Amino acid sequence: MKPKKTNHPHNDGFTLIEVIVTLVIAAIMGTMLVTLMGKNLTGSAVPVGLVGDQYKIVQEMERITSRYREEIQNGTTFNITTFKTTYVDTNSYRDLANTGFITPLTSTAGTYTTSSSILRVTLRSGDQFVQTFFTQ
Repeated sequence: MKPKKTNHPHNDGFTLIEVIVTLVIAAIMGTMLVTLMGKNLTGSAVPVGLVGDQYKIVQEMERITSRYREEIQNGTTFNITTFKTTYVDTNSYRDLANTGFITPLTSTAGTYTTSSSILRVTLRSGDQFVQTFFTQ
């Protein structure tokens, strides 16, 4: 049996020109993909870091709040200044500029007097912060 004749004389594979053109098109498309998706891929770790920072400071604030509850339920005289010195000032996440005592004004028949101090505690990690208030 004789082999069948075809209309295409060179039906053996791809030519070198076809391979080169295909590689150039693939390289251009790959470059476009990296350009468009590059920031999304490299920036995807940023939200994870922010959540991690937030988790750390929330845990620290929970520890301070737990100590506060223990102190006020202890039955002994609670001193907010001692509490600040012992539990807040030693915290590594403490924001110095936004942590301290606030003395609010209260109104009695139109005259304002200062009431007991309020301790404002701000913990910060990177751009994340948590703030709460404790009273005497």
